[in-house]
Amino acid sequence: MNNGEDNHVWVSIGITKNLGNYESMRLDAGAKIAGDPQDDKLWNKLWETVDAQLEAKLAEIDKGNAG
Repeated sequence: MNNGEDNHVWVSIGITKNLGNYESMRLDAGAKIAGDPQDDKLWNKLWETVDAQLEAKLAEIDKGNAG
């Protein structure tokens, strides 16, 4: 019996950013969405969304370090 736990796509991206002066910061972003794990379009959409969120957070951090 399938309770729906297998009907989702989950992705996660992580990056370690060098902040200089021997400091670094780790950022991780992930998301889970209900759907068919065999659906490549769903995977691509989720990867693009998580990647965009990670890039936005990196840009926010870079902006804060520039000031």
